[in-house]
Amino acid sequence: MADSVEQVIYNYLAADSGFMGNFTGVYFSEAPENATYPYIVFWLVTDAGIRNYVSTPNQGEARIQFDIWDDEKFRGVRLRDVVRAKVDRLNETRDGYSVSTVGINEQTIQRTSGTDPYHFVVDGIIQWQE
Repeated sequence: MADSVEQVIYNYLAADSGFMGNFTGVYFSEAPENATYPYIVFWLVTDAGIRNYVSTPNQGEARIQFDIWDDEKFRGVRLRDVVRAKVDRLNETRDGYSVSTVGINEQTIQRTSGTDPYHFVVDGIIQWQE
């Protein structure tokens, strides 16, 4: 059993060895200082508390942001698409939660200097029910 929708998302990503073969790691909230590229950091931006089901107190509609960090520009673009496809396919019961992606968005963030890593973002709107 998971303790949160974030833990369900982590388990969903980390359990797929084919997906994880593209990344050195996936981290919740922040990456360690010694993380090597490419990696994913994800976090819950908001949960609007949408209540769709009667008699189910633990549910919501979470916006979860997936930040892809890489030191190679075009690999990062490809990995943004890999993350988008993985998040878009989320529709299952896992770790005591039913989760489903109902919306998705992606973007590239402009670097502030030529030495910064490339930053790509995938936002998923994920309905969940415990």
